[in-house]
Amino acid sequence: MKKNSIIISISVVAILGFMVMKLFANKVEVDSKKTVRTEQENVAVSVATAEVRTTSGTLNLVGTAMPDREVTVAAETSGKIVQVNFKLGDFVNAGSLLAKVDDTYKRLTFETAQLNYNKYRDDYERYQVLRQGDAVTEAQLRDIRMGYESAKIQLENAQKQLDDTKIVAPFSGVITSKNTELGAFVNMGTAIAGIADISQLKVTLSVSESTVYQLHKGQTVNIGTDIYPDMNYKGNIASISPIGSSTHTYPIEIMIANNGKNPLKAGTYVNVRVDLGKDGQSLMIPRDAIVSSVKDPSVYVVNNGIAQLTKITTGQSHDAYLAVTSGLKSGDKVVINGQINLTDGSQISVIANN
Repeated sequence: MKKNSIIISISVVAILGFMVMKLFANKVEVDSKKTVRTEQENVAVSVATAEVRTTSGTLNLVGTAMPDREVTVAAETSGKIVQVNFKLGDFVNAGSLLAKVDDTYKRLTFETAQLNYNKYRDDYERYQVLRQGDAVTEAQLRDIRMGYESAKIQLENAQKQLDDTKIVAPFSGVITSKNTELGAFVNMGTAIAGIADISQLKVTLSVSESTVYQLHKGQTVNIGTDIYPDMNYKGNIASISPIGSSTHTYPIEIMIANNGKNPLKAGTYVNVRVDLGKDGQSLMIPRDAIVSSVKDPSVYVVNNGIAQLTKITTGQSHDAYLAVTSGLKSGDKVVINGQINLTDGSQISVIANN
């Protein structure tokens, strides 16, 4: 009996020991899964070298040709449209009657004001003659003169209200939108039509600080477009902003005469070429190195296997390359592929060096 009790005790101890070992092993496994890996894997990237390159003496820019003038013509009074004289795409001259609002009541008001004005005008002229003969007093003449002046103002006001029923083109151009129909009721300020003057087109561009000092107002530029690849349009720099942006770029406006053999439509992409003189040299990097935008550019610079986010200032564009005016030096390595996986301070492995 005693022997059996000893055997049972040993079995119980063994089972308990096994259970403790199993629980400990499970805990170790759970803890190992909770452990955060601190080892950082290197990000594979491609890099290129910032280097001094010969630059062309021609500034090449891409922009959009827009109308010289563009407005939305609105009604200046309320009422029903009784006349519409234009269609979408029509060319209209300055002062052309586009549409007319019902003027019945305003015309009657004008005719009444005209009669009243004529009466007071005649009376005033008559009283002036009578006053010379001392047939009326100075006070009577003054009262008639005040009535005459009031009638004149009322007539001018009635004339203005009558004129407001006529909706006219403010300048010559093409109808770009039609926003009313015959019989429609409009309020003051209701859009009636859009007009664009495309006899001249304008292109607004931003140029770098290093370039803007080489440009001047009135300078001739050459304009090309993929629509007419064999055509060359002439343009002139109409304005150069005296104030640059926070990124040291300056807006310029170029005007293009658009009344030649192959007129351009507003909204067309154009290639602007400005002759800056002789060729030069600039520090260049590939466009692919830019990780933000050309207006606020940054690049990842490689330094001892670490990617460092660095702000730069860019200059003139040269096809696939950008000139760099500050932030980099010749020989710096910049990441051109793999930036999407990088943050400032990431460890990297260079797999290609261009």
